[in-house]
Amino acid sequence: MEEPLEKLLNAQPIAVFDSGLGGLTVTAEIHRRLPSEALVFLADRARVPYASLSPALITRYALECFDYLYSFEPKVIVVACNTVSAVCIDEIRARYSCPVIDVITPTADAAAAATKTNRIGVLATTATVKRRAYDDQLSGRIGGVQVFSQGCPLFVPLVEEGWTRGEIPEKIVRHYLESVIAAHVDTAVLGCTHYEYFRDLLQKHLGDHVTLINTPRVTADRLASLLQEQDLARGGNHKGSVMIYSSDITDALYTVADSLFDLNNPMNPVRVEYANTSREPVI
Repeated sequence: MEEPLEKLLNAQPIAVFDSGLGGLTVTAEIHRRLPSEALVFLADRARVPYASLSPALITRYALECFDYLYSFEPKVIVVACNTVSAVCIDEIRARYSCPVIDVITPTADAAAAATKTNRIGVLATTATVKRRAYDDQLSGRIGGVQVFSQGCPLFVPLVEEGWTRGEIPEKIVRHYLESVIAAHVDTAVLGCTHYEYFRDLLQKHLGDHVTLINTPRVTADRLASLLQEQDLARGGNHKGSVMIYSSDITDALYTVADSLFDLNNPMNPVRVEYANTSREPVI
């Protein structure tokens, strides 16, 4: 007996993309929130960071990666990269027929709901800051909002090298936070999913009086709502899976994934598989 079409559609994977390891924080939160779903994550680590590239090249690289992910016939695409969300989300939505979720929209929604003083700090890549992605989203939600943006170009390479603890990262965090702290914000946004690896350190220096928005959590919540609204959720009796693809696989990828998915726990039922896309960077 053939499966009904809606059940076959519900069994299709959710595709998640980031230029590097930051998107794994979103993927892990989606798996925690929706453990029955099949997830396919792609990191374009051979060409990270995207933030220093031109908008045209960011768009070109991103669409190449999404074309690859689309071969898995996903039911939803999650753009777990703020830079790509800021630069070419319209092109992505126009190119693919499935629903597309970005990380900026739910994060801005959460920040707008959290602030009481309308003073919001944004820590982001240079590209996201230049595009005023959060400024525009927040000003559309809150009249008179003041957004204090700070580019943090060293965070991504630190994460990609697995260097998120110690004296040097802490000094860099303090340096980047100077202007945001001086602005007396009551809410802060991490405008790059890589920055989640510095969450505890950032919260420590911002202080407990500052609400630090959790982008992976609010993105997973937005995804869960969309799946329910469009009747795309997979039943709870299924065992979820995670496939991790990368244009360059190194030990850092394994280390981060092992930590986020608790793979060393023998009681953990999650199955994670790794695969190299075997794609050479386009010159």
